[in-house]
Amino acid sequence: MKETVYLKDVLEEMRTPNKEGRAIKFDIAVRSFNKFSKEGGKFYRYENAKLVMNEKGNDPDSIYALQNFKPSEKREIVKKNPNHFSNKTRNIKLENGNIKKINIKYIIEFNGKHVIP
Repeated sequence: MKETVYLKDVLEEMRTPNKEGRAIKFDIAVRSFNKFSKEGGKFYRYENAKLVMNEKGNDPDSIYALQNFKPSEKREIVKKNPNHFSNKTRNIKLENGNIKKINIKYIIEFNGKHVIP
């Protein structure tokens, strides 16, 4: 039988930075959100993903640096507030650099442990 972990503990572990102030890497299995049927859709497994969050440090590839990058001083980019808390979503950055939005209600596994809502 697989070990289990509660969803609130998963969310806490995801947003806890390591001792250098950077996001931790984790493996996660999640179903996509089907907005038409309001249920889970396709199954996805992501390895070495990181939660998109402000990271400390001067690394030009850090999430903090990428979020604050302005391509031109003349143009100002207005970003929409994602309302992650009310929408029950989180953004994760994959190993290849892509950013995916996941619905926390459909997290199935976290670091090899079964997630209990």
